[in-house]
Amino acid sequence: MSGRADALVKPGGPLAAEVSDWRRFLAAAEEEEHVERLRPHLRTGRPLGDPAFIARLETRLDRRLHRLKPGPKPKPKT
Repeated sequence: MSGRADALVKPGGPLAAEVSDWRRFLAAAEEEEHVERLRPHLRTGRPLGDPAFIARLETRLDRRLHRLKPGPKPKPKT
């Protein structure tokens, strides 16, 4: 919002074309539909996106991000 670079944002980066006034954007009320879609991801910390997006993130971060089937895990065969 200050127009200065920091660890997360570079002024003039790709988001600058999407949002011209960050103060107004962040102060705006969110649509309830968007909030409800985000809420489960805020609780779990898992990213929100389509399967291809999640797969790209998993590759870049070298970690599993998609949700596994719930319940007990099968025991390894010996």
